[in-house]
Amino acid sequence: MEEEVQRNRRPRSKFVRIITNRYLIVTSVFAVIVLFVDRNNLIRWAGDYIEVLRQEKVIRQYGRDINALDSKLDELTSDKDSLEKFAREQYYFHREDEEVFIVD
Repeated sequence: MEEEVQRNRRPRSKFVRIITNRYLIVTSVFAVIVLFVDRNNLIRWAGDYIEVLRQEKVIRQYGRDINALDSKLDELTSDKDSLEKFAREQYYFHREDEEVFIVD
């Protein structure tokens, strides 16, 4: 009788044996939980990494802006003529005997 059961059973293909392997199934479930379901999943990690890159770019831009403003401040405080030029251009200062015409 046992021989008949063995003969009626078809041999499983290699693909089916690999897919039904219990270690593969457990490893796959673990990988899915860690990568997608867990609180610290792969998707959140990638989003946080992109946000860090974006913030580092903003920090570099602010550093460049600070350096530009420092050099402008040094220029204005070191030379009286440059301070007068800056005041005339930015704030439309003028002397009493002058007239200022603003052309855009």
